[in-house]
Amino acid sequence: MNSTDEPSSHSPGKETINAFADDGVLRESPPEPDNMRKPYETRLSSAQAAGADEGSHSADSSTSALTELSDTSSHSVISSKATTPLDIDTSKSFGADYARRRCIPKPYSRNYESLRTTVQPKSSIPTNITLHQYAAECLDAAESSRLNPYALHPDEYEILRHHISHAQVTTYLNIRNGILRIWLQRPSALVTREEAVGLANLRWFDAANVCYDWLVRRGYINHGCVQHPDLTAQNMNSSSRGRRRRVAVIGAGISGLACARQLEGLFHQYAARFTEMGEDIPKVVIVEGRSRIGGRVYSRQFHTKLGSANHEFAGERHTAEMGGMIITGFERGNPINILLRGQLGLPYHALTADTTIYDSDGRPVDPDRDDLVEKLFNDCLDRVSEYKYKTQPAKLIEGNRALLDEGRDSPGDGSRTIMQAEEATAALPDALPVAEQSVPKKVNLVPVSADKLTGRVHNQPGIPASEKVMDKAEAMGWELRPGVPSDFDLQLEDAASSSGSTLGSVLDHALNRYKDLVHLQPQDYRLINWHVANLEYSNATSLRNLSLSLWDMDAGNEWEGHHSMVIGGYQSMARGLLHCPTSLDLTTRFVVKGIKYQAESFDGPVILQPENGDNVEADIAICTIPLGVLKEGSVEFEPPLPDWKTGPIARLGFGILNKVVLVYKEIFWDPDRHIFGTLRDPLNSHSTLQEDYALRRGRFFQWFNVTNTTGLPCLIALMAGEAGFETERSSDESLVQEATEILRGVFGEKVPYPEECVVTRWGSDRFARGSYSSTAPGMQPDDYNSMARPVGNLFFAGEHTIVTHPATVHGAYLSGIRAASEVLDSILGPIEVPTPLVLPRDSLILQKRRGSPRDPRQARLEAYEFEISDYIRSEIGDRPSPPAKLVVNPYLLFSKEHFESARKRCEEHRRPGKTRTLPNEIRMMTSKMWRELTSEQRLPYEKEAATLKKAHNDALAVFTEEAQRWDEKAGALRARYEQDNPSLPGPDEYPEERGTPNKYRRTRHASHAQGGSSVDRGL
Repeated sequence: MNSTDEPSSHSPGKETINAFADDGVLRESPPEPDNMRKPYETRLSSAQAAGADEGSHSADSSTSALTELSDTSSHSVISSKATTPLDIDTSKSFGADYARRRCIPKPYSRNYESLRTTVQPKSSIPTNITLHQYAAECLDAAESSRLNPYALHPDEYEILRHHISHAQVTTYLNIRNGILRIWLQRPSALVTREEAVGLANLRWFDAANVCYDWLVRRGYINHGCVQHPDLTAQNMNSSSRGRRRRVAVIGAGISGLACARQLEGLFHQYAARFTEMGEDIPKVVIVEGRSRIGGRVYSRQFHTKLGSANHEFAGERHTAEMGGMIITGFERGNPINILLRGQLGLPYHALTADTTIYDSDGRPVDPDRDDLVEKLFNDCLDRVSEYKYKTQPAKLIEGNRALLDEGRDSPGDGSRTIMQAEEATAALPDALPVAEQSVPKKVNLVPVSADKLTGRVHNQPGIPASEKVMDKAEAMGWELRPGVPSDFDLQLEDAASSSGSTLGSVLDHALNRYKDLVHLQPQDYRLINWHVANLEYSNATSLRNLSLSLWDMDAGNEWEGHHSMVIGGYQSMARGLLHCPTSLDLTTRFVVKGIKYQAESFDGPVILQPENGDNVEADIAICTIPLGVLKEGSVEFEPPLPDWKTGPIARLGFGILNKVVLVYKEIFWDPDRHIFGTLRDPLNSHSTLQEDYALRRGRFFQWFNVTNTTGLPCLIALMAGEAGFETERSSDESLVQEATEILRGVFGEKVPYPEECVVTRWGSDRFARGSYSSTAPGMQPDDYNSMARPVGNLFFAGEHTIVTHPATVHGAYLSGIRAASEVLDSILGPIEVPTPLVLPRDSLILQKRRGSPRDPRQARLEAYEFEISDYIRSEIGDRPSPPAKLVVNPYLLFSKEHFESARKRCEEHRRPGKTRTLPNEIRMMTSKMWRELTSEQRLPYEKEAATLKKAHNDALAVFTEEAQRWDEKAGALRARYEQDNPSLPGPDEYPEERGTPNKYRRTRHASHAQGGSSVDRGL
């Protein structure tokens, strides 16, 4: 578990901002940053951005990058659940009904409108680097945006499946990945529509336009603290100001601030659409019950005034994190990377997981013994994970990996759309239905280790409990008890199937059975329960309050890179969201007691009723009220929320993690280590039963040395599991006394009492009622998605509404981005997709784009041919499409199935500092794995290849027969149409009429982002 990362501090240029006084109350607004369009120029200094009382001065320029300067990072974890209380991606994220509204396929119609633009084809692709390097940067950009660089997102699939073929997926992905590259190269400036379209050739301009809209609306680009076009002059020149909608965000935590900031950005980028609708851009307001922002991300200032040995903190505030604390890696798509490093430039400190664990008598635990016990604990988790719920993977519509690796587009277009190909396949005998095609096999993720910084479990693909428990114990290095039968088993089936089974009950059963197998010393029991407490820390509750099947349902969404803390306070990021590039409209001390909304439609107001003062009325509201407050029922909804919403509120867990923060005059602990642990005795010191450890194991079990981020000698002790709840009822004096006794047992009797102490009690906080959500027993797999679904004109965001990243700061941020996308869709409707999306190579529109002269006779004949084709299609439908060309052999089937395993094996041997495994390395590893197979192991793939070839031949025979019948019918229909509707020459085909302008030319705008853009649609 020990990390090899070296601690480092990154301190970009600074800009002083007033934010909070000593009491954490919101004060003056900061100056607007200069020229946010310049990459990385605007920087907020740690404590100043969170709230220094000094005046403001100009920002220094800095050029820090979005990637680690020298990153030898180990595999990171999904979240800092225990340190980040506010902390699709699935195709069911918004519920079936909402998905239908967003992705309604248009019926077949021929639309000759096209983009009219001065953008040159492929002009946005750089010419100063090789195509191979450009392709690698595009693939990395997609991975750094939480997207598969080789496959469509489920949302993209729904939008595009009626419009492009499987062959065209490659070209589309090259465009999409290229847009993401532009964004990550310069995240402080908007990616423009012209830049996006400039990645495509002429035929693909419309597709690039749609792709740009999707990336903007879903928040993959142009999110966060980025400057938007100034619309003041445009609004002043408007002949009349129409309706102006109001959107209210309830809560100024990370999710609320992210949602409000994203809405402001989206409304500015789509200003032209609102103008077309006769409206002004909507007004966004935030109401917050507290006197401060940040919610459960709270950097509390110390009252102690001690001289800081760290020159970085000279004259600045000294704060410690009461809630969200650790950033669990910047790489592989963490949006905090863009916000904190790419836009705000906040300084941060990288952490290491090197840990010394002290026994209850104060002596250091032998690291080898701790490693042995940790292996036993992880093996128990591995075997318990056999009962985890297996989620259904989303469709995987991939492009051509070889072409994508080289940055080359597909040479062909294919003969039918993805939908047509799927339906044709489904029509074959014994074929899978459309919904089950292209769905990858379920991958089991098994626990292999736990993160001591966050308590989160590291997972990797594998088979749970693949070895006999006796063999596994011996392989780990344990001595078996004499006389153990050869068929010894942990007997988990009975424990798992018993009424009321939970993760805690089954894990305790496994641990209790293990003591009958191996010799466990008293210290081993204390070590085991330290690791149990670490897992309880990541979930903010006892393991007996966690679902056996769903406790780790967010596994597989981990970030990579250093774990880090923001110097001067994580709350600085919230301050940046509020004020950069311009200040959001915020009302504090607005305690919402009631919400009246429209449950059945988007028409009608939402009325927010405060405890004191006047109501706030809006057209749409986004509720980011914490789950703990929703559970308490202190906010009244009118009409009452539906059962499908109140059910998840009741079923989801919401736990408590508390902290005891201690400030000293001098450091008496190891200053080079960021954490250390302490073991606790059970209530009955001679007990070996797991239940006797539950009450005490999480009390002061882990200590964070946060001197480098607070500027003062400071320790933060964690109170996890049952101890977190007990802290709510304990006095500060008793907790300080207990902490001092523990520290004196480790570091000697000279350990003083702290100069200042702060104890958190999140369960007693009326605006939180706890720390963060968890998967309680009895919850259902879709509960997080149900929490995210809107009800009429009331939308929802917060860490409890995102299934892929619950209980995290980055999850809260992403939920706000998602809610903003839903709001925009509810106002403007789904993304418009022109037909055809990709122009045929001989298209008249393509000729116009190229500026080719038009021959009237040729134009008439082509239009006549279109009419005949449309007539035939309306009578007998499309011509049957041939089955896709089949290139399959046993090795290809094996390679596709084991791609992830091969990549993991490559990454295990990855050199330090090498951030990405190259595709060719994966291919070589896959080839090696294939050669290692025996004949028997290859047989299933050989049989599957033969079956696929036979099915293809059968499908080809069916196609030949059906196509012949269609051609005969089409010939008869063509002859009839030509007889009844002959094509006659028009007057413009005569020489004297040539050059007459076409007065019937139509133009309408359909480029909706960036109102001042020159990209519009016209014929």
